[in-house]
Amino acid sequence: MMSRRLNLAFFRASSLSTSMILAFVLLCSVTVLAEESGESKSRKVIEAAIEAMGGDAYRKVNSTHSYGRYFRFRKGQKSFSRYNDWTVFKPVKWRFQQGKGKNQFVMIYNLEEGKGWTLEGKETIEEIPEDSIEQFRRSVKEELDMILRYRLDEEGMNFYYYGPDDIAGQGKYEAVEFLDLTNKSVVVFFDRQSHLPAKVETHSTDQVGVRHKEELELSNWHLIEGINTPLRFDSYVDGEVSWQRFVEGITFDPEVPPGYFLEPVIEKK
Repeated sequence: MMSRRLNLAFFRASSLSTSMILAFVLLCSVTVLAEESGESKSRKVIEAAIEAMGGDAYRKVNSTHSYGRYFRFRKGQKSFSRYNDWTVFKPVKWRFQQGKGKNQFVMIYNLEEGKGWTLEGKETIEEIPEDSIEQFRRSVKEELDMILRYRLDEEGMNFYYYGPDDIAGQGKYEAVEFLDLTNKSVVVFFDRQSHLPAKVETHSTDQVGVRHKEELELSNWHLIEGINTPLRFDSYVDGEVSWQRFVEGITFDPEVPPGYFLEPVIEKK
């Protein structure tokens, strides 16, 4: 019975007029060419951005240490702290420290070990729950540096180009949307003159199922160790400022003590 139905379907298709078949083939060809053109344009924009950021010097960076000022905004209140950030890209390890000594707060994620910890002051250590580790693992994949350095040739990664006519801003920007196999979208806006990334746009869903728009603006670019680097980051959630980071110094591929990404050890008195 199944084979008869398939044969019948084939027979009906074969009875279509030649002109209809040719029109269908032409439409498919035009669609494929348009998609290829969009991907090709996206690739050119991405490559121009990487070259503007330092080319091979940018691609080869595997770790950074930066420090500066960090501002957090919550419920109309603003807090400030000095920060240090140690990041290893592959495998991903991250240590973010606010303040120092008894006033410090340290957050550590080590995806090589699949673990994380927080250290408050000098003695309060807590292990980060597994669900938070997985959430961090997913968020890392949306980071601009991770996408540009490691995910461009990822299986199933698609690119969609948006020209200046599609974007508000008087023709100053163009954008590329990165869409992976999990249907996770990251849109990066590029300055058409400098080719540098200006904004990264993503979406997240909170614990009660509400979808939020997240934007990260990158500005104040400087050439440091041959790499064009943004020294200001402004984060927004649903249009409201969430945090700001002002980089006062940054080193690429620094020597990082191995213990920085392991469970903190309480100092004996």
